[in-house]
Amino acid sequence: MNGVSREDEKSSLSSPNYDPLIHLNEIFPEPSSLSALPAVQLQLTTHLHRLDTEIQVATAKQRNQQSETKQKIDALQLELEDLFQNVQDVRVKAENADGVMGRLTGGIRRLDGGKRNLTISMTALKRLQMLSSLLRAKNC
Repeated sequence: MNGVSREDEKSSLSSPNYDPLIHLNEIFPEPSSLSALPAVQLQLTTHLHRLDTEIQVATAKQRNQQSETKQKIDALQLELEDLFQNVQDVRVKAENADGVMGRLTGGIRRLDGGKRNLTISMTALKRLQMLSSLLRAKNC
């Protein structure tokens, strides 16, 4: 198979083919070894209590970690909501600034046009003044 013998597969506690008789035969290889049953039972009970304690400690630790993780997730969600709100506020401000800039540049363009028209009008008036001065000088 995958390097695990059938015997190992049957003696592994996590195996679906586990055979408890293999373990019992390892612990009590002959009938006379049954006299050690109370000592084995005490050892197994002690081991069981130790495992129960480890499970309780691990469960409490996991519960604490889950609580801390949930608090961190809640805090991050609040921060994300704040971030999204800030992004939305910046977007609104940018749209408002864009509108203001459009109005300002429109005003500047109108002022430039007015300045150009004023310059042309002043030039025309100056030329007209020069022309009238010239005509007066000829008539005199």
